[in-house]
Amino acid sequence: MAVINLLDTAQRGGPEMNIAERLETIRQAVPGCALVAFGDLGSKLVLRSSSTVQHPQEYLDQLCAQANHGFYLQDALLEQNTPRGHNAGEVMVVTVQETRIFIRTPDADRTAASDAILCVCDSEQAARDLVAPAKQLLIDLCRGA
Repeated sequence: MAVINLLDTAQRGGPEMNIAERLETIRQAVPGCALVAFGDLGSKLVLRSSSTVQHPQEYLDQLCAQANHGFYLQDALLEQNTPRGHNAGEVMVVTVQETRIFIRTPDADRTAASDAILCVCDSEQAARDLVAPAKQLLIDLCRGA
């Protein structure tokens, strides 16, 4: 149920909202979400973010580097065990303090740079609730919306 509401929220944001506003809308829609950011995995830089507290750029870029590393490892494992062309679109990191989930551009692979949405939440469920709206935002950005 929460996912449907989040998708509606993301779609209502639509192309008339800029990326910072869409990140803010997604973050505020999920209780327990502390940060949602848009990053370039190729350069390992966060380009826009929305958070409950301001973080230094170095922290944000570390998240992007962690996402890039996670996707690299996941792709290497999948390469050995799945048919070619299949990739993992999400990486989740669970710690005692927080859950991080990284969602990358659909159809991305380790040979090409891609964009990603990086999220930091207080629970695994909050992180999972962000997957659908984050994927929709990435699809919209790929289409130029």
